[in-house]
Amino acid sequence: SLEILTAMFSVPALADHPGETLNARRFEMVPYFQAIDAAQAPEFELQDAEGNPVHLSDFGDKVVILHFIYANCPDVCPLHSEKIAAIQESIIDGPMKDLVQFISITTDPVNDTPDVLRDYADRHGLDPSNWVILTKRPDQADDATRLLARDYGLEFTMTADSDMMMHGAVTHVVDIGGRFAAKFHGMDFKNVNLILYVSELINNAQHRRREPSWWDRVTGVFQ
Repeated sequence: SLEILTAMFSVPALADHPGETLNARRFEMVPYFQAIDAAQAPEFELQDAEGNPVHLSDFGDKVVILHFIYANCPDVCPLHSEKIAAIQESIIDGPMKDLVQFISITTDPVNDTPDVLRDYADRHGLDPSNWVILTKRPDQADDATRLLARDYGLEFTMTADSDMMMHGAVTHVVDIGGRFAAKFHGMDFKNVNLILYVSELINNAQHRRREPSWWDRVTGVFQ
C-alpha cells in the first residue's frame, strides 16, 4: 500500500553499503538474490520503438530495474514481464516513482519490430511513465542485444528447430550512479523484497548526498 511504501521509504539509511540492512532478510532471499556490487553495470546505447537513442547512463540519477525478453517467447518472458509490471505498479503508487526506471530489452530485434514494441506495454500491463522497451540500433548486428544480455550474465540460446530461445529469468538492479548492485533470479521471489531493496538503495544514495566529506568539513571551518 502507499502507506507501507511511504513508511519504508522514509527510514534513514544507517550504513554506507547499499543493502546492508537487508541482512535480516538474507536467509529468505538466498535462493534468488545475488549481490553483484560491480563498480559499473554494462553500458549500452540502444534505441526505443520510436528510434530515439537510449543509454543506460541516461538514468544515472535513478535505480534501474532491467530485464531481457522477446515478444514471441511463449512462457518465461510474459510471466516475467507481468511480475515486473506488478512491481512497477507498487512503486508508482508510492514515493519512489520518479527515482526508479524500468527497462525491458528485446533479444529478438529482427522480429520485434517497432509496432511489436509499442504494443508490449499494453499486452503486459507496463506503464510507460517510467518504463521503456529497447532494441538494437540499425548499425548494430542482429545479435547485439543477446551479446548485451551475456554481458549481464544471461544467455539467450537459439533452439535448432524453431525461433524460440532458451533462457532464464533474471531481474537486474542497477544502483543510482550506475553501480551494478544485484540480480534477482527466477520469479519466485516476493515482489516486496525487490521493492524494499530498491528503497534501501535510494535511501543510501540520499544518505551519501547528505553526508559531507572530510574535506568539506575541514574547509567549512575556514569559510
